[in-house]
Amino acid sequence: MSLTLTTLDYFVLVLVMGGSLSFGLYMAYRKKSGQNSSNFFLGGRSMKWPIVGASMFATNIGAEHLVGLSGDSYRYGLSAGSVELTCGITLGVACAILYPYYIKNKIFTIPEFLEIRYNRRARTLFSGLMLVISIMTKLAFTLFAGALVMNSILGWNVMSTVIFVGMAVALFTMLGGFTAVAYTDVIQVVIMLGGTFIMLFIGLDKVGGWHGLMTKVPEMMTISKPYDDPVYPFWGILATAFYAGIFYWGIDQVNVQRGLAAKNIHHARWGAMFAILLKLTPIFIFALPGVIAYALFPHELQGEATKQTFVLLLNKLLPTGLRGLLLASLMAALVSSTIAVLNSVSTLVVRDFLLEFRPNFPEKKQVSFGRVVILIVAILGMGAAYLVYKNEEGLYKYLQTISAYLVIPVFPAIFFGIVSKKVTLKGAGISVIVGVLFATIFVIDQLLAPATAKEIFPLLHLPLTTNFGYRGLWAEIIITGVLFAVSAFTEKTSPDKLETTTINYSNGVAKFEGITDWRLHWSILASITLFLYIWLS
Repeated sequence: MSLTLTTLDYFVLVLVMGGSLSFGLYMAYRKKSGQNSSNFFLGGRSMKWPIVGASMFATNIGAEHLVGLSGDSYRYGLSAGSVELTCGITLGVACAILYPYYIKNKIFTIPEFLEIRYNRRARTLFSGLMLVISIMTKLAFTLFAGALVMNSILGWNVMSTVIFVGMAVALFTMLGGFTAVAYTDVIQVVIMLGGTFIMLFIGLDKVGGWHGLMTKVPEMMTISKPYDDPVYPFWGILATAFYAGIFYWGIDQVNVQRGLAAKNIHHARWGAMFAILLKLTPIFIFALPGVIAYALFPHELQGEATKQTFVLLLNKLLPTGLRGLLLASLMAALVSSTIAVLNSVSTLVVRDFLLEFRPNFPEKKQVSFGRVVILIVAILGMGAAYLVYKNEEGLYKYLQTISAYLVIPVFPAIFFGIVSKKVTLKGAGISVIVGVLFATIFVIDQLLAPATAKEIFPLLHLPLTTNFGYRGLWAEIIITGVLFAVSAFTEKTSPDKLETTTINYSNGVAKFEGITDWRLHWSILASITLFLYIWLS
């Protein structure tokens, strides 16, 4: 199935995408993005909360997000979008515990914080790991998945799309830096929300509204699947939020860099609350249209063909012109995700490696070097995407698996390194080693044939260990136990390292600041999230 487009659709696509990218470059020019490293990598640490929040949301949403959620919802119902609601938990915890210490120390990268809390080696190792993972999984996956989406919708050649998007986005990021990235994200969030809401409302009208959906497909309108559901177990998804989600929103450089660019801690937290508000929408604008498609065209797609749900919706529901707008939404998601990775990886290379060997490297040259890194990283990402393309059945699955299990080894050392002064360097090191062992076992199990994996690792195939969420939770509990057990019997961390990197509980709770207090906003958003969980269960 291919998307039917007219000249008007292509005109809308070019106008919308060209306008958003031009606006980003204009704002970068106005704010002199290339003047120094702070401007180029963090927008001069001057971003206000709407920009921060919109950029967080845009970074999170990829082209595969729009297409994948509607396709999975066509097969499994609204439960496919339940993970989107966990942002109210995960980003809230990151704001409460992690963000204050990042911003207090004026860091550029998360590995930089690890040097302050532990030592230089911890910074180098984590930064190197994030570089490899960002290029070999994040960038490769984003480019390849986006190209697959465009191939399925428009018939574009996969590798030609990878090269075109990779080079175009690299050039844009080199010219505009973080400022162009952030302001482009704002416009593209408006495009994504506007286009998908239009499709949702048209779909609801066709199906007879919410009541019509509840009448036709009541079994598809719940997010509460049994604990042993093989695809979307409700409690397994919640379990994942308490480590993978907090890592993603509070430790992953690509996402946290948006918060680091904020004017101050207030704007970082307000921006995060805005991102949580925006993250309440995907279950309705990305997942619900898939259920609508099933209600309207129940026998149109089967099995793997459900990946074409987004195309089905565009062809069947939207008139000429609006299809171009939705396609622009798709392109906006692809571009936003890619530029976020490129910008963050260049920041890691310059701040964690270049300045380690050349600490007095001039500001202007740091920017120039960062631009070169963006180009090199884009080429490496395209190369990694090519490997995925040539080995789709094996390497593609491998890359996804590695990305998913990455959080297990390092999350406790970073999170509890801020929460507790008792955590020591040796405790953190041993816990990471134990975490790597768990992650290795999980990866091997997932890459083996199901029958073989069950025979070799029987404990990983019990009702409460089969799903990734449950496995990760048990592993994190054990790793955290190792972290504190080893820390209890090893050399304590010097007080000067702990002063600006860990919570001082003797200071008590910060004074309530009224209507502007982020905790009030979080309470409201958490209540809305809880209501949605109950309503959709």
